[in-house]
Amino acid sequence: MKPKSLDIALLENALATIEKVLAHADSELQGAPYHGPTANVPLEALRGDPQNEEQRFRASAAQSAINICLSSAAALVDVSQALMSKPAARSRQDLEREWQALITHTKIASRSAYRAALIMAAQRNLLAAQGLVAGEADNLPVLTH
Repeated sequence: MKPKSLDIALLENALATIEKVLAHADSELQGAPYHGPTANVPLEALRGDPQNEEQRFRASAAQSAINICLSSAAALVDVSQALMSKPAARSRQDLEREWQALITHTKIASRSAYRAALIMAAQRNLLAAQGLVAGEADNLPVLTH
């Protein structure tokens, strides 16, 4: 596939849009990521301390998954842009180093998406992931077809 300037421009727009959504989400969260149960800390040690609970659940699981997915998407768009761009004259070592960096970025994005899936899988449903309690969920309108 021969890259076209329109394709590269569309990818740049996509990346800018993803970054705007991430910035907006970060400003709402004030940098408070979701930290589910920590593998190396026993849950019993966390349960008794309300301050630990507050630290762990400052953001909903859904919001954390959104941020992770969008970050992963931005990284993959960036990799796609690099793959589409015409290589400038560089040494063989530079080309190999850049290629390995693209592979690493793709692996990191993939692992991040998997992490989002784990956060989502730890929830019962969308309402639980959004941090809505049962009473709040009861007040939501029911959609019928």
